Amino acid sequence: MNASFIEFLARNGAIRFGEFTLKSGRESPYFIDMGVISGGAGISELGRHYAEMIHGEFGTGFDVIFGPAYKGVPIAVSAAVEFRNLYSSDKRWLFDRKEKKLHGADANSMFVGSHGLDLGSRVVIVDDVITTGGTKIEAIEKLRKTIKAEVLGIVIAVDRMETGKKKSAVEEFAELAGVKVLAIENIENIFSYLKENRVDGKTYVTDKTFGKYKEYMRKYGAQS
Repeated sequence: MNASFIEFLARNGAIRFGEFTLKSGRESPYFIDMGVISGGAGISELGRHYAEMIHGEFGTGFDVIFGPAYKGVPIAVSAAVEFRNLYSSDKRWLFDRKEKKLHGADANSMFVGSHGLDLGSRVVIVDDVITTGGTKIEAIEKLRKTIKAEVLGIVIAVDRMETGKKKSAVEEFAELAGVKVLAIENIENIFSYLKENRVDGKTYVTDKTFGKYKEYMRKYGAQS
């Protein structure tokens, strides 16, 4: 259990509790949102957590950290910076455009950060969560088609541990995309930790909140 990361999420409001409609249409008692972390100190710490996870799995044996637009962009940049700070290994960051650029030196490019990038580069993708995984599949296809990338894996902040069509959404995505998926933390650990521990004197998960989470997981949890 990564207590430091869990407290970081709670302290910065990157996990919120209440009633939220997800992209999947499910009504969830919590929401994960790395987009709320916009300050320098916060994004630096977020990047450090990603860098540590990437290094633990891939060492320095990759070339590029890719973040799908839009929320993956600051994650990729901060992870590249912190990877250099922690491991003295300079890795490129890269992200995709929603629309192809039609002017300038890199006209027709579908990516930002691709100038001078070698074909066949080894890429690690970073993002916040996997819900349906549709946008990430599209990104992987673009990477493989345009720069012949070798996609080594994807690192997400939180595994929601939910069902997809037949098995867990993360497992289905990994099989469909043909890449491994790594999560810095999972939602079971997050709820368990925050139920038993206050963060900076504040209680984030009450018995009532925990009960709603358990009810949700009985309905949608991959382990149920």
